[in-house]
Amino acid sequence: MDVNQKELAAILGVSDRRIRQLRDIFGLFEKGRTEGKKTKNYCLEKCVPEYINYKLEAEVNQGTSIIKEKEQAEHEQIKKKISVLKLRMLRGELHEADDVEEFLTDMLLNFKNRILAVPQKVAPLVISEDDVNVIINILEKELFGALDELSEYDPMKIDKKNNSFFSEDDEDEEEEEG
Repeated sequence: MDVNQKELAAILGVSDRRIRQLRDIFGLFEKGRTEGKKTKNYCLEKCVPEYINYKLEAEVNQGTSIIKEKEQAEHEQIKKKISVLKLRMLRGELHEADDVEEFLTDMLLNFKNRILAVPQKVAPLVISEDDVNVIINILEKELFGALDELSEYDPMKIDKKNNSFFSEDDEDEEEEEG
């Protein structure tokens, strides 16, 4: 069935001008044109599928770019999170699990050894004491000394990698002050 440009535009739901643009810019409807006496008509059976394919291709390409933009945005979010984590590591607010495990193991082993050494250290001091209060004071002093070791948390001691980074800065600052 042959239709003119205005009828084709009405069938496709676009303007006459859009039909001309699609024909001139994208080369659509060239195969579907028929030469009439005075006007150029379009073969509806060829033009409609061609327009549908054009719209589908445009939709697929747009969908691909939307997916690509979404992936890029997600990638940027991940990069931002990584940067925040690195900054927290540099500030000593975040540590790697292996470093924390090693630090805690060392700290608890030192604590254990200190607690186990209390009887040997305190026994000679309390053997000659008859006053219970003096014995309690000696024991408390030694136990509080051992407990102080647990309370000495220094984030710079945990992370060995960042420790060298900050110690260089600290040395520079000390040289400037001195």
